[in-house]
Amino acid sequence: MSFEIMNSNKKYFLIVFLLTFWGCSTQKDNVNDDAFGKFELEKIGEKVFYLDSTLAPYNQSILTFEQDGVTKLSIFNHFNVSVNVFDYSSGKIEKQIGFLKDGPEGIGTITNMGHFMQNSDSIFFFNHWQSRVHLMNAKGEKLRSYDVGIGEDSEEQSKQGFHMMVSPLSQAFKNGDRLFISVQNAGANPFDDQRLIYMIELNLRTGEREYHSLPQPLMLNNFWGVYTPFASSLAFNPNTQEFSLSYTKNPEIDIVSVIDLDSIQESKSVKSEYMREMKPLPKRRDTPTLYGYSFNELSDLTNMQGFYVNFIYDPYKDVYYRVALHERTAEQYEKGRRSFKLSIIVTNSNFEKMDELDLPEGMYEYETAFVSKEGLHFSRQIEYQPDEDQLVFDVFGLK
Repeated sequence: MSFEIMNSNKKYFLIVFLLTFWGCSTQKDNVNDDAFGKFELEKIGEKVFYLDSTLAPYNQSILTFEQDGVTKLSIFNHFNVSVNVFDYSSGKIEKQIGFLKDGPEGIGTITNMGHFMQNSDSIFFFNHWQSRVHLMNAKGEKLRSYDVGIGEDSEEQSKQGFHMMVSPLSQAFKNGDRLFISVQNAGANPFDDQRLIYMIELNLRTGEREYHSLPQPLMLNNFWGVYTPFASSLAFNPNTQEFSLSYTKNPEIDIVSVIDLDSIQESKSVKSEYMREMKPLPKRRDTPTLYGYSFNELSDLTNMQGFYVNFIYDPYKDVYYRVALHERTAEQYEKGRRSFKLSIIVTNSNFEKMDELDLPEGMYEYETAFVSKEGLHFSRQIEYQPDEDQLVFDVFGLK
């Protein structure tokens, strides 16, 4: 073979190699393809739960737990102060546990109250207004109460910059004798080094509590609007013993080890391809809180902007879901919830983006969601429920 032919062949293979490399490198940014092919998130079915006359088809305090190897769904019913436990398989109510609202054995004001349970004899209620956690049993009896407030009353707690409003957006996690309570931030800054409280750690044996905070200069150096943009959503991975924290205006996720809850190990970008760059609102005056806006005006401007909402770890698939609520025009905003445009980002356990599913406009309630072995469950909005006695979820999974 002549030198010219060999040289020509080398050039040919070099061109083929470069074209192949270029094709691989220009795939969708930050999407993980492995040897098994591309992961895609898609609707794989639906799940119906049959309600009684006291349960509304929309509820924020909802969760699943495993008991005797069987999946249960638990809903805190604010109408009659009870926890309704459903058998997941049949979708029917299995047990209704009633509680007192008032008196020494009561759980107190139930507005914005959430709950957490691992079994029917261990039910935690989180009283936002009294800054207390109540442990109840399956008979509706109070076993113990814990004080988790910084000050003597809820007004003092609010000054510290957080609200204990446990829900699918702000979850609680149990690890041994410790209960980790994720809190939502109102943007107040109790520290000089721009840290925000994001979690209460409660020792269930001793009753001692600690408040954990992390630096959030992105949130505190800018004016993003009213309450919602400072709300945080927390996920816990028991396999890695790590928490990961999502703020509504931050495209990155902060990762925190359970052995050092006041330091960020690293931050990872988990960004929606449907979200434009988030820009803070201009300050009209230097007056804190509203900065020259009326509350009604500021509330509308804030909620028209896009932001991240749920952040959920799926222990069955070892993946994370981050839900994005897209920016809306003034015309869309006037439609209320019917204008919600959501997408679901799914990442692997290393926070590498695997896919993002764009959902139909106005169809889902992002605040009523949970994960089970079957997949990620998103509640349909009331207009898409068959009737008032059914709570219908669409189920999403990976293929």
